[in-house]
Amino acid sequence: MTDNEKRKTKNEKRIICVPVVETNVRRARNLYLRSARRGFWTELRLDYLEQPDLKRLLRDLPGKVIATNRLESEGGRWRGSEAERRALLEEALGCGVDFLDLELAADPAWRREIYSRRGDTRIILSWHDFSGTPDAPRLEEVLQEMLAADCDILKIVTQALEPDDNLRVLSLIPKAKAAGREIIAFCMGAAGKWSRVVAPYLGSFLTFAPYSKKGASAPGQLTVNEIRRFWRVMK
Repeated sequence: MTDNEKRKTKNEKRIICVPVVETNVRRARNLYLRSARRGFWTELRLDYLEQPDLKRLLRDLPGKVIATNRLESEGGRWRGSEAERRALLEEALGCGVDFLDLELAADPAWRREIYSRRGDTRIILSWHDFSGTPDAPRLEEVLQEMLAADCDILKIVTQALEPDDNLRVLSLIPKAKAAGREIIAFCMGAAGKWSRVVAPYLGSFLTFAPYSKKGASAPGQLTVNEIRRFWRVMK
């Protein structure tokens, strides 16, 4: 493999996933199609949809899709029952989404059931802390619990209150990789912005970036253009 081919391979591994936080299925679908045309992945936030018609939203899948139905306790907007939340995720699984995001806080028996019938869908197991970033021993506990769970990709995201918080979270990436697992790890908030830029260089499976600030699904998200500009500078 030539040096150019090696650089191209590395670049292809730096994935931008665009969160879609539209309340309307038609607008959500259009934004997904836009991302697919541009070669970006999409996270469809089902918890934002006022009338989640998944047959319409997911009638065909030209680009990579993560289906997420986030609990309020983890930064989401889902206000229905837990049974309804799970049912919507199960429907997304039936529609053939590429990835399904399940929280570590969700019922373990249900998570195991979903994992057993996931088919070609890959399961992301996620854990968030919007209050701050725990100390290293607590993060290690979370990592070990997730490594022992049935999933394909781990996701650990915390709120950075100071620069060192980013380092503790980013240090989880090589640990997960050493255990043979993919991981998404970075920090939220103003103090965590830079971790979103560098995480893919350290081996994070992807990073999230909306097209505009109003499309952000979490605090501190940089836009697609901002992320790409930083990557060009780093290159």
